[in-house]
Amino acid sequence: MKRRTSVRWVRAGVFVGVIAVAAVMAGISLAWAERDDGSLGDGHGFSNQSLKGYYGFNSSYGALVASGPNQPVVPALPFASMGRIFFDGEGGCIVSSIGNVNGQSIPSTSTSCVYSVNPDGTGTSEAVFPGTPIGDPVPIAFVITDGGDEFRAVVTKFIVGTFTARRQ
Repeated sequence: MKRRTSVRWVRAGVFVGVIAVAAVMAGISLAWAERDDGSLGDGHGFSNQSLKGYYGFNSSYGALVASGPNQPVVPALPFASMGRIFFDGEGGCIVSSIGNVNGQSIPSTSTSCVYSVNPDGTGTSEAVFPGTPIGDPVPIAFVITDGGDEFRAVVTKFIVGTFTARRQ
């Protein structure tokens, strides 16, 4: 009788284990199906469509540096900003921001902006801001996080700093 009870417990344990594995697999399939809306490149990667929409951003303290190879060596100027970015889903964007450079407020809106997203969620963007201390396009590198609701970026020229943007 004791042996028969042990066999029942083993069978019950195996049954519960199989059900648990099936539930986990169903949950994984459901999670992929929820993301399979085209915004993540058929559920297995990212694309320009992944960022489509509006994002609010803020940068922490950074430094504005000289903008060209023939510029005189000057101390870096403190810099911070916040604003809004619109991505059209096809590689075009618009950036509206207010920056604080060395204690002076500088509002700006990009006159041109392009971006590109790689299948792994990394990407680059470049925007031109006329009337600001930087006349050339400002390049960034970024990585999409939080399922596309956020991205983190670093400015790769002219400004030493990072920023985080969240979907609005």
